[in-house]
Amino acid sequence: MVETAQESEIGFIGLGSMGSCLARRLLARNHRVAGFDPSPDAMRDFVAAGGHGAASIAELTAHAPALLLALSSFGAFQRVIDEIVAAPGDGGVVIDINTLSPDDKRAARDRLAGAGWRMLDCTISGTPEMVARDLHGFYVSGDAGAAQAVAPLIADIVDAPFDMGEFGNAAIIKLVINHMVVCHNVVAAEAMSLALKAGLDAETVYRTITASAGNSRIFEVRGRMMAEERYPPETMYQLIVDKDALVIAEMARTLRHPLPMFAPALQAHVGALSTRWANTDPASLCAVMEERSGVERRRP
Repeated sequence: MVETAQESEIGFIGLGSMGSCLARRLLARNHRVAGFDPSPDAMRDFVAAGGHGAASIAELTAHAPALLLALSSFGAFQRVIDEIVAAPGDGGVVIDINTLSPDDKRAARDRLAGAGWRMLDCTISGTPEMVARDLHGFYVSGDAGAAQAVAPLIADIVDAPFDMGEFGNAAIIKLVINHMVVCHNVVAAEAMSLALKAGLDAETVYRTITASAGNSRIFEVRGRMMAEERYPPETMYQLIVDKDALVIAEMARTLRHPLPMFAPALQAHVGALSTRWANTDPASLCAVMEERSGVERRRP
């Protein structure tokens, strides 16, 4: 059963893989955290972890002076902004970590300001597994006073947040980073599957690449999954193909800036959606390539 939200330092709206990961992180650091998600399973897990469940977004706005938004789509983001603006209350600070265009974030900021909420454009780079291992980055942009008001919360989300300055800059750097992640996913999978096809064993490949000039943070995390053939359930393929890639491509189109590596890397992710690996972490690009090439792994 979901408990009634109490007076909380922060309210989470969206308790999917990233939202719940960050909420648990703050709970472990003794913050008072309330949350709302339309998924009963997500709410049940959140309450079991020690959070206080809210029956509605309006209940959260009444009890939490700070809100963190971690939503799965632009449509969900718009609906949540509508509800926050319509809810009674004195306002506070909204920490938005969604991957959206700077213009969409500015429009939301201006709407929230009319209801007494100061919005920070914040983004996070890393998977929940990377957050758990302190391998993530957190980027903050916008009003300095709002950032100072929630500085203790952000300090327990990441040890060293990046101050990106003007509102919208955090959104921009996240799009640039995600462009690189899409490309690195494919490069990591190509490298691992090529080495396996040539007869090397996966563990040796992982250990030698992570100690080499060819290493990347993506290979450190997803290369480990590839070596272990561990591809957990995830919706990242859909998020990349149906959401993030569209915003990245639109930014590049608007700036008239070519992305010659991005297009083929994105198509590899599109292709994975037609395979049995569609609902797993993108580390499974390696499995897709292995199956297409007929790789037979060396086993210990």
